[in-house]
Amino acid sequence: MIDNNTPAPDAGLRRVVRANVRNLVFEVVVPMALFYGLRAAGVGQWWALMAGVLVAAPYVVWTIVRNRRVDLVALVTVSVLVLSVVLGLLSDDPRTLAIREGWVAALGGLIGAWMLVSVVVGRPAQLTLGRTIAEVKRGAEGAAAWAARWDTDARFRRGLRIDTAVFGVVLLAHSVLHVVLVYTLPIDLISLVTTVTWLATLACLITWHVWYIRKEDLDA
Repeated sequence: MIDNNTPAPDAGLRRVVRANVRNLVFEVVVPMALFYGLRAAGVGQWWALMAGVLVAAPYVVWTIVRNRRVDLVALVTVSVLVLSVVLGLLSDDPRTLAIREGWVAALGGLIGAWMLVSVVVGRPAQLTLGRTIAEVKRGAEGAAAWAARWDTDARFRRGLRIDTAVFGVVLLAHSVLHVVLVYTLPIDLISLVTTVTWLATLACLITWHVWYIRKEDLDA
């Protein structure tokens, strides 16, 4: 018998993809477009940066109210917004506002470090993250069945450790590169270059992940 309360895998995956695309548009693309639009119109760097920060705030608040919880992504975004406003009030130097980019990179580095530690100590992070994705796609029972492979399948354990280690190394390397770019690039280029760099890194990680989990039969 089919449980009508269990989401179809494709439907669950589509919801996840739509949510991430929407976050990318309203939290990255719109603020960056506003920044460069204002700069083209002759607005100063400080005001253009602050406008790019504040335009994302209503969307973040809306997602928190709609979901009735503050998840990790929302928490990171809120912390960046708060840090940006505080720094903006303390200084009128545009370079100070750009420090928030370093904060984002530092958080990415911490996540990468956590992933690497999880490979050595306990169970790899991708087991936890994969179970969350599996629950969206297959429901609680499907997620439990997927995670249970950890106890019986050596190839499954090895594959998740390797996948987690790759994510950890790449995120750490990107965080270092990100900070270097923030403190060496002209201010008008920081938003564009760091965003393109992050999207390229993310695209490479996703491509690797999709190829590897299919190759090793790890798909949640």
